[in-house]
Amino acid sequence: MILAAAATLAGAAAQSATGFGFALIAGPALFAALDPHEAVTVLALLGVLLSVLVVADAGWRTVRWRAILPMLAAALPGLGLGLLVLELVSKAGLQLGVGVAVILGGLFQLRHRVRRRTSPALAGIVSGALTTSIGISGPPLVLWLESEGFGAAEMRASLSAAFLAMNAAGGALLLAANGSKAAPGAGLLLPLLGLVAVGYAGGAVAFRRLPERLFRTIVLVLVVAAGVASAVAGIVGLA
Repeated sequence: MILAAAATLAGAAAQSATGFGFALIAGPALFAALDPHEAVTVLALLGVLLSVLVVADAGWRTVRWRAILPMLAAALPGLGLGLLVLELVSKAGLQLGVGVAVILGGLFQLRHRVRRRTSPALAGIVSGALTTSIGISGPPLVLWLESEGFGAAEMRASLSAAFLAMNAAGGALLLAANGSKAAPGAGLLLPLLGLVAVGYAGGAVAFRRLPERLFRTIVLVLVVAAGVASAVAGIVGLA
C-alpha cells in the first residue's frame, strides 16, 4: 500500500496541475494492491474529492458548462455501456484497442496545430464507457476539449467538472452493481482522501506557473502515456 499511497499523492498533484492524469498514475498501483472492483470504486471516489477541489479553486464560472453538458448527457448511457462491454469483451482486449486509439489521437494532436473538432456525444459515450470498464476515462475528453480550443484554465476546470459528474455517477453504479466487494473500508479510504488533498495543493501551485503552450504539451503527453499504459496492460493480459 505504500506504492499506492505514493501514486495517489503524485496522481492528485498531476491532475490538480493539468486537469488530467490521476487515474493514469494512481490506477496501476491501486489495481496491484486491491481487488479490481474495489480499485475502480476507490479511483472514482477519490476522483470526486479531487474534482471538487480543482473546480472550487478554478471557479465554477470558469467551467464551459454549455460545451460539456451535451457531452455529460451522452456519458450517462456510456456508464452502463461500459459494464455491458466488459461482459462481452475481455478487459485486456478492450485495454489494447483503446490504448492504440488514444496513442494515435494524442500523437496527431501533438503534431498538428490545426484543431479538428470532434463530436461531444462521441467523447461522452466513450469516456463514460471507459469509466466503468477500465477506469481511465480522461483521454477522449482531453482530445475533445483540446480540439475545441479550450484555454488552460477552461480545460482544467471543465475536465474536473466532467470528472466530478462521471466519477460520482460511475461510483454509485459500481457500488450498486458489485455490492460489498466494491465498497472500500474507511481505514483505506480516509488516508487516501487526505493524500489527494495534499497532492491537490501542490498541483494547484504548479498550475499557476505553467505557460499555456507548455500546459497543452504536458496534457497531450499524459494522454499518449495513458494510451501506452492501457495498451501495455492489454498486451500483458492477452499474453
